[in-house]
Amino acid sequence: MSNQNYTNRNHPGTKMREVSLPRLLLLTFRNWRSMLAAGLILALLLAGMKVMREYSNRSVSNEAHEEYLAQMAVYQASVQAYTTSIERFQTKIDAKQNYFNESLLMQIDPHQECVSTVSMVVRTPGLEEADKAGDRGDGTDNAAIVNASNVQHAYIDFITRGISYGQFAEELGVPEQSVRELVQVITDEFHFSSVFKIQVSSMDLDLSARIMDYILQQIDENKGAFKDSLGEYELSVVSRNEETVVDTLLLQQQTELQNSIATLQKNLQTSQTALKELIKPTEATGASTKTIIKHGIKYGIVGFAGGIFLMVLLYAIRILLKGRILTDDELNVSYGLRNIMTFPAGAGRKEPRSIIDRAVEKLVSDAPDMSVSAACDVMIAKVENLSVGEDFRTVLLVGTVGETRLDSFANKLTKRAESTGSALTFEASSDLDKNAAAVRRLRTADACIVVEEVGGTVYRDAAELVELVMASGKPLLGTVYL
Repeated sequence: MSNQNYTNRNHPGTKMREVSLPRLLLLTFRNWRSMLAAGLILALLLAGMKVMREYSNRSVSNEAHEEYLAQMAVYQASVQAYTTSIERFQTKIDAKQNYFNESLLMQIDPHQECVSTVSMVVRTPGLEEADKAGDRGDGTDNAAIVNASNVQHAYIDFITRGISYGQFAEELGVPEQSVRELVQVITDEFHFSSVFKIQVSSMDLDLSARIMDYILQQIDENKGAFKDSLGEYELSVVSRNEETVVDTLLLQQQTELQNSIATLQKNLQTSQTALKELIKPTEATGASTKTIIKHGIKYGIVGFAGGIFLMVLLYAIRILLKGRILTDDELNVSYGLRNIMTFPAGAGRKEPRSIIDRAVEKLVSDAPDMSVSAACDVMIAKVENLSVGEDFRTVLLVGTVGETRLDSFANKLTKRAESTGSALTFEASSDLDKNAAAVRRLRTADACIVVEEVGGTVYRDAAELVELVMASGKPLLGTVYL
């Protein structure tokens, strides 16, 4: 039997102890219920995962499975790409088609465009002298030209963005932006000119003229506000004309929009056709249900064994970290005590124990093969022999196994002593270092016996109890293990 030296790190003062690994493993079997539950849970998990995986990949070879996965990845990527393209094309088509249907500019016949045109000129102080200087090539940065340019740009921004065309939009039943598109301001892109044109286009000459009248009215009403911020200037109408023209630029704009819609529709149809023609890859199946069940059973056995092993390991570590008593002679050797009796399973317990519990205790315990009642009789006889010449009557049982269990054990011993005609009386006292009544009971007792449990009692706690009893001066007859 292999042994290892073990030191309780939680209590550095505790003497070096020798641990028997087989004995430690046997003590963990007292927690067989937890081990069984962990084994069953892990068995179900591993077996279930294996069966599910086998059903989804029915014994397909690795090469075939890898090929299937690659084909499936390509298929899913293609579906995603075509779906995204279809959504994008449809969104663009709807937006462009809605604009084409609702825009007043797109509804104008470019061969019969009704246009109202007004030419306006801006004059600022010193502009004529600046023009003359510009003709000589020495006035390009004149302040008068800069001021005139500022006024011109302010009115261009006002006409294209600042004026509200809501009344016409409401009249025509279209968004205001649709009316704003009918208005253009034309300037010289390459050279500064104090003259600029306002042009309003529509399908009706009267509508174009009314919008132009409205623009001129807004310009006239806001002249004062512009002069406050831009200084002195004059803005005059040079000419005005209403006519029907052929607009090649508008024709080109409408044609480009229609061609763009047609191209998007063609791309949409191409993507829809390609998506329909995609073929989803399929994976070959092979393994039978019987084979899958066999594999599941194997994994279940492995999981069951693994779960039990993990719990054995955890409980063994827990016993070592807690510093529990592993054999019925550890305390005796350390303090020179005698082992009066080691009881079989069930001693000091009120609750009935199962057959498995009794079998485990029989395997773990060093108790003789006898009933609890017979063991009580043997213990009483040994105590009587130890009390010869001492006249011991009251024996106090002290320990850390718990008050209920200690009381039950003391009552059982007292009843057996009475039935055998013994004069001994057994009393129980737990928490000797915390309970004043327990200390008083120690004072009135004739002798003491330490009662502990192998694998359950913390060695340090039992050692402190033994030292406390020894310090009291009471005779310590020995130890009893349950």
